[in-house]
Amino acid sequence: MHPKTGRPEYLVGSGREQILDSNWTDISAYSFNWKFPTEKNEALLDRIIKASSNPGDLVMDCFAGSGTTLAVAEKLGRRWIGVDCGKLAIYTMQKRLLNIAESKSLRGEAEAISKDEIPRYARNDTAKKKYGKQCKPFTLYNAGLYDYKMIKELPWEQYRDFALKLFQCRDERHEISKIELDGYLGADSVLVFNYQKYKDTMMDRGFIDDLHKYLGDKISRRFFIIAPAASVQFLEDYIQKGKTRYFILRIPYSIIEEIHNRGFTKIKQPVSEMDVNDTVDAVGFDFIQVPTVECKYYLDKPKNPDLLNQKTKECVIEIKKFESKILSRKPLEFKNLETLSMVMLDYDFNGDVFDLDEVFYAEDLKKNGYDVRFAEDKVKRQIMIIYIDIFGNEKREVKTLKDFKK
Repeated sequence: MHPKTGRPEYLVGSGREQILDSNWTDISAYSFNWKFPTEKNEALLDRIIKASSNPGDLVMDCFAGSGTTLAVAEKLGRRWIGVDCGKLAIYTMQKRLLNIAESKSLRGEAEAISKDEIPRYARNDTAKKKYGKQCKPFTLYNAGLYDYKMIKELPWEQYRDFALKLFQCRDERHEISKIELDGYLGADSVLVFNYQKYKDTMMDRGFIDDLHKYLGDKISRRFFIIAPAASVQFLEDYIQKGKTRYFILRIPYSIIEEIHNRGFTKIKQPVSEMDVNDTVDAVGFDFIQVPTVECKYYLDKPKNPDLLNQKTKECVIEIKKFESKILSRKPLEFKNLETLSMVMLDYDFNGDVFDLDEVFYAEDLKKNGYDVRFAEDKVKRQIMIIYIDIFGNEKREVKTLKDFKK
């Protein structure tokens, strides 16, 4: 800012500081290092973050995509928060940050050509040194545990009525073994967890154990409990007790108002690379329901032209059955394999954190008879396979080469 006029003006200095226009034609906007369709160039984010923050500041990207903002913020000594509703984006970001030490450094990337020229911002290939540092510890949060204060503002009967209608349950109070239940979902009983009566209580496995002790032999194979997400202590979507599955239907409150304003739509994951960013237009939420997946695992002669003249065989995951279990206001019916979004692989799974190596989109798999094929020598100790449906639900498996040689 000019000290007298208060208007913005060019920064003119000596040495490496040069005049910089607002038209940044000296920087390539996109990069393709992480094979993400809309991946931005680190050089671009480096300039933006340096111009708008200081070391130690918090940088937030609500459409984080491939994670360029987060990676650059980390390298520049900023704290960061990244948000995205696409599973491909989430796992791409996680891999990028886990492997940041092997990425290229940002130091010295900006170089002035001469005092009279607008500086050319160096592309990624001019950064010769690796970053060389691990990312500071970070946590991946699954959006679904929402603001508990909104729950307390609802009168109990209003909350109960809403919860039952949200899941298309019949409001029909009844008793089993002197336990008061609230209604039915189909032919199965439903309990709405009374957060007002049990203000200081979290629903844990002990709660399910006690419930099963009284109900176990008097109910069918399914029993539903509707509860605020913040009131549930465990992560599973159902707990099996004997022949009965106790399903937990979690309610995230922070977007209920948005759902009423704009209507409910399911957030869908892409089935092809071209659809990766479609999820940003969706408003809604779903409840985690692990898909049913049945596959054959075997070794085969390579179909990949790059492997034809080698002795290496291909591992094949032949997907025979893929079905999503969706609880919805309106009954949804899908054909076998119709809800598959993508298959992700970590070829060297360390037993703890999924480190994405390759993704296979459903659109491409359909052309190949739903066969996932990769070179046998890619598998190190063990691989993790994540099957994702179009609603973002996951089925995870860990396999070794022995599973393909059976």
